Amino acid sequence: MESPETALWPAITGPLNLVFGGGVTARRDGESAAWHYNGCTARVEFVSSGAIEATFVEHSTLDAVSSTECAAEYRPLSLYTLTAAGCARMVDDMIAFFSGTREPRFRFTAVRPNGAAA
Repeated sequence: MESPETALWPAITGPLNLVFGGGVTARRDGESAAWHYNGCTARVEFVSSGAIEATFVEHSTLDAVSSTECAAEYRPLSLYTLTAAGCARMVDDMIAFFSGTREPRFRFTAVRPNGAAA
């Protein structure tokens, strides 16, 4: 029997591929998955029964003060539910983020050095 997480995979990748074509790549590792597009990343993790937490990471840029590569990190305003509606909202947020939307749709959380774990 297929898990709910596995069953949602086509519901996520299908719309992303429709909007962004072959430019979106994805990787899944256990309870976590990441989608990449144009230097940006959407990382999701199944955190509890029925909930998905997401972190959206901007493409790296050069910080003018420290002269180091860094990336801004954003979070959605709430967790996603592991339902068709929650999945649709998550996909809609991924499309918005990959298309350049940031605040106020997402909450800025940090600027991380390039390659630093969130």
